Amino acid sequence: MSTHVAPVPEATHYGIDVTAIGEDGDLLAFGHHDPRHALAAFNRHARIEWGLANLADCRSACASDAIAQITTGWGQFRTPAPGTDEDPDWEWVMDECPADAEHATPYTRYRA
Repeated sequence: MSTHVAPVPEATHYGIDVTAIGEDGDLLAFGHHDPRHALAAFNRHARIEWGLANLADCRSACASDAIAQITTGWGQFRTPAPGTDEDPDWEWVMDECPADAEHATPYTRYRA
């Protein structure tokens, strides 16, 4: 049985708490943020934490392309469920949920 957890961000950039989610280069900001502000925090995270030029690791990358990959939603954070393909070493797993669900947390996400 998994239990609710409050995820700890990897870093805070420009006042926005950011963490990686998954293994494909996706990033999560806790809270709903203006897409341009979220992009600035995500790009800084890519530079500081991953050593990349930006999210695309390309100096000629266009902000509008990255902003198109940014969405907002609500999620519930929990520990990995035993007996599933979820890695038991993960600190948390996020499930999409409606805004009025118990423990619903707003997020802004960049999908690589």
